[in-house]
Amino acid sequence: MRGAHSLSKLFKNIFIAWLSCTFVFSIVAAFTYVHQKETAKSNLVTVASRIVSDINKEFVVVDDTLKHAIHLSPNCDPEGLHHMRRLVFENPGMSEIGIVDSKGKLVCNSFGQLTPPVNTSAPIKKPGLRYYGPIITDYLELPAFVLARTRDDGYEVNVLMPDHWLKSMLDISAHHNTDFAALVDNSTGVPVFLNGKYALPIRQKLFPTANSRAVEGLFDDEKVKFAYVAAIPSLPQMSLIIAKNDEQLVSLGWLWLVLWSVLYCASWVGLTLLLISYDKRQLSSKTQILRALANDELFNVYQPLVNAEVPSIVGVEVLIRWRHPLEGVLGPAYFVPEAERDGTILDISIAQVENAVRDLTDILVAQPDFKVSFNVNGLLLGSKRYIDALLAAKNQISSLTIELTERDVLTQAQTKTVLTELKRAGIEIAIDDFGTGYSGLQYLQSFPIDLLKIDQSFVASIGLDTLQSPVLSAVIDMAEKLDKKLIAEGVETQAQARYLKSRGVNVHQGWLYFKALELPQLQREIGKVLDNKRAA
Repeated sequence: MRGAHSLSKLFKNIFIAWLSCTFVFSIVAAFTYVHQKETAKSNLVTVASRIVSDINKEFVVVDDTLKHAIHLSPNCDPEGLHHMRRLVFENPGMSEIGIVDSKGKLVCNSFGQLTPPVNTSAPIKKPGLRYYGPIITDYLELPAFVLARTRDDGYEVNVLMPDHWLKSMLDISAHHNTDFAALVDNSTGVPVFLNGKYALPIRQKLFPTANSRAVEGLFDDEKVKFAYVAAIPSLPQMSLIIAKNDEQLVSLGWLWLVLWSVLYCASWVGLTLLLISYDKRQLSSKTQILRALANDELFNVYQPLVNAEVPSIVGVEVLIRWRHPLEGVLGPAYFVPEAERDGTILDISIAQVENAVRDLTDILVAQPDFKVSFNVNGLLLGSKRYIDALLAAKNQISSLTIELTERDVLTQAQTKTVLTELKRAGIEIAIDDFGTGYSGLQYLQSFPIDLLKIDQSFVASIGLDTLQSPVLSAVIDMAEKLDKKLIAEGVETQAQARYLKSRGVNVHQGWLYFKALELPQLQREIGKVLDNKRAA
């Protein structure tokens, strides 16, 4: 059965580790995917902006050239021809400058006078830079792109730009996984220059457009794409559109996938081993405590309650210690918190009650009213086993008290019912460290509380001008008004004892009288008191 249980725990740890790693890695993967996708979109926008900037710079140069050529004579006089050829030489992006008359006749270009003139389209009577083309030039017999301006005399001056120059600007091979890049007419969306397979979104209208914008969705080539459209500032008739397929925005190389898989598996194995180690540690701690109980290594010490008027020992607070075989005597701080986490605090507390009944039998016979007090928390109050142990001890201890903190009283939903049951059985209810928590008349009146233990921080303020001093007086006054008994903790000086007695607080606990005593020491001290009484 133990082997089956261990195997079950192993599978449980493996599953929890797998679930945790899968959850964490899924979140990280989703975040990484979104981040990479947004980064890829941003990079595509940056690429588009750079291309637009490069094209616009060249168009601005051409426009400046056209503005300088606006006064050229259409007669192709030597001076004008020399000027046109110099402009072409200075701007490698231009292959030819020409002049078209108002009737659409190309009468002169940078190669010379055209005889007869070449028929073209009549100049448009609008100001500003415009384009048309691509066209095949007569002289170079190469496709070219035309930028033109209409002069005030109705003539047009234009520049031919080689088609290959603009296409090189749109070279998508320089930009990894770009689906297409195109210079398009802003009014129609028809590509003028294109690299790649052109497509437009199905459910979103892009053209006509005058502003830059990003679009994402299904395109008419049945692929989901992210595209960015940017207008050319110097030529508002034209825009650049550049696009990537959605699955190409995030590219996971095989090396990245291998590293991710290795990290995932390593995390899974590591977390599994950590959970197994934690279980072993928990099991080890629990096993040690249960073994200590079986070997009687846990034992009680007793902090005497002293009637300061006599003085005499009228009761004890039961405390726990561990006589560890290797580390010596350990206080509760070394093992109680762990016991509360693994659940063995219940076994410890029941053993503490049973040991106290056994240890104090002779004292209880000699002093039937001898008070025995146990520290109890909310967890123990919720255990029927512990309540039954207290009720059984009450048969031997007529003056049995349980001490709770204010927090334990107020944070347990069933506390009031349990305390009422214990009160009915004759068990006294005390609040430990009174004044440091939720102190208030309402809960003191609502719960069946018999006794208040004044916290040692208030006792330490006696004779000192501190903030705690008036609180101590208020606590004593409150107890008197509510008819609650008082015990003072942490009494260490005669001055403190005298003040407390003057205020009617006669039961003290502290190093002025005794430290926590093991059973033989307690028996000797009680014997001394009895001997003194007999002698008196």
